[in-house]
Amino acid sequence: MKSTILFAQSYGQADVLDFLTQDLPILVSGMARIKVKASGINPIDARRMTGEFKHTPLPQTFGTEFAGIIVEVGSNPNGWSVGDEVLGSGGAFTHATIIDVPIANLVARPQPINWEVVGTIAGAAQAAMTILDEIGKVDSLLTHGASGGVGSITIQLAKERGIEVVATASAKNQDYLKKLGATPVIYGEGLIDRLKEIHPTPFEASIDMSGTEEATQTSLQCVKANGFIGSIAGKRLSSPRVQAVWVKRSPTNLKYVVDGIADGRFTWEVDSNNIYPFEKAAEAYTNILKGHTRGKSVLIFNE
Repeated sequence: MKSTILFAQSYGQADVLDFLTQDLPILVSGMARIKVKASGINPIDARRMTGEFKHTPLPQTFGTEFAGIIVEVGSNPNGWSVGDEVLGSGGAFTHATIIDVPIANLVARPQPINWEVVGTIAGAAQAAMTILDEIGKVDSLLTHGASGGVGSITIQLAKERGIEVVATASAKNQDYLKKLGATPVIYGEGLIDRLKEIHPTPFEASIDMSGTEEATQTSLQCVKANGFIGSIAGKRLSSPRVQAVWVKRSPTNLKYVVDGIADGRFTWEVDSNNIYPFEKAAEAYTNILKGHTRGKSVLIFNE
């Protein structure tokens, strides 16, 4: 069996991306071979492409979440069978037509959710659950860059826990954030004054998903002295008060969010403008680097 994989032999813009078709090895015990139907694109993918993050040596592959159909299972299948429709997390290799992933990472695809949506859930869902676990029990949360995938589900999970959420974003995403349950505020000059006007008391916690210095300085001034200030942006932090938050993979947490999307408790958006055929991955990565994406972007794979 062969797989076509998105890869890059050097760092740079999207013109460094290429495709490689290669034979897959014999499937080992505890693994499942998945024919990918959709795979979400996260900002970290594009930033690894440029070399801002150098987590692995060159050449490098991309993608950390997927949805697809099992085409082969190794020994110890743990109840999974060929033909099962699944989603989950992998390493940095899910932007490929066929992938091998640990059986333990799999979650069943709920039938009401289409491939474009289900293929984009794993990374953001587990990141959002990690954020709220790290924050702990609080009554108020300030979020920066909240209109993206992680922010969208973080808002909804926080509201479910009874947390008041105030979210900063661009003007065009204010109505979207309000629909998710947050009080939206436009970032930019005067942000701190606008925040203090609608929330006069200090926030108990904040989380930054944008990685801007404005977000850092705003949190330092608007969060109480012993409150949690975190960032998932993966950028160099300018204050020791800001804690880097790294995603903890948990199929249990993923299933909780997936089930919530399936039964309507949570909203998950994949804008039609953010759906790209696999062969147009370079276009998708270019647009990811521009920022201001609402919801998630996704690669889809033809039969």
